[in-house]
Amino acid sequence: METINKEVGFAPQNYMTLAIISTVLGCCSVYGIGFVAGIIAIYFASQVNPRYNAGDYDGAAKNSKNAKVLSFVAIGLFFLGMIITLAIFLFYPDMFAEQQEAIQQMIEEMQQGQ
Repeated sequence: METINKEVGFAPQNYMTLAIISTVLGCCSVYGIGFVAGIIAIYFASQVNPRYNAGDYDGAAKNSKNAKVLSFVAIGLFFLGMIITLAIFLFYPDMFAEQQEAIQQMIEEMQQGQ
């Protein structure tokens, strides 16, 4: 439901859904920076409607824009992380094989310890 102000028009979009999705994807980003950006985007998205309803139309518009930008930054960092992971997998496949062997050894050691 969109709030309408006769002087200003429609309330700016809060981008809460985009912010939540970007936070979830940000968990898989480079060093988790996307997760932090997503959390901040959620904060800005949550401030859009209260500011608009309080009459702070410029503040609501700025928070809407900040939520949108930070959400796209978090999503971009997610894709950057996926591209880096794919590049490492394609160009250094031995690294993944070594990690798989190390994990298998850890599992065997844990099973023997029980």
